[in-house]
Amino acid sequence: MENNTLISHELEEMRSQINILKEKLDKQTIINDRHILHSMRVKATDMGRIIRRTMLGGIFAVLYCPMFLIMNDFSPAFVIVTTVMLAVCFALTVYQYLYLKRVDFSQGNMVEIAKTVGKLRKHYAQWTKICAPLIIIPWIGWFMYETLSLNTGSEGMFLCIGVVVGAFIGGLIGYSVNRKVISKADEILSQVEELQKGN
Repeated sequence: MENNTLISHELEEMRSQINILKEKLDKQTIINDRHILHSMRVKATDMGRIIRRTMLGGIFAVLYCPMFLIMNDFSPAFVIVTTVMLAVCFALTVYQYLYLKRVDFSQGNMVEIAKTVGKLRKHYAQWTKICAPLIIIPWIGWFMYETLSLNTGSEGMFLCIGVVVGAFIGGLIGYSVNRKVISKADEILSQVEELQKGN
């Protein structure tokens, strides 16, 4: 009888220890999840900051470029196309920023976070592939044609060289911005996957 009581007491002690260990593990998991969510929120804030800087550049471009083209007697068609192109690019950037702001990290809904961040990542990845061949290269060609039509001789050639150099530098900056946003999105998606595996 005494033996049974001793075994029963030891079993109770073991159950108690297992429960304590389970509680500690649960607390550790909660702390780890909170840490990952905080890290994701910081990365999303970084993405927002990068996109806001792009928006500031977009405001300058939308306001300055059409005025420059009008003052230098470019054709109305070219001025309109350039203005529309810049306005659409700016609007898409604003849309992506507002879309990112919809992500609610406080709720911890991993499916929604992955969906929103994944869509944003896809947009920036496609932008690099679509923008250069379909928009920038034809636009530069048209700009050079207009410039050489308006300015004969070396002045027109220098302007064309300036545009090509400027477009190359702008392209590198744009590509760098895109890569930063994509990299942050990849980090967030990787952390979403980590949290989903843990749960």
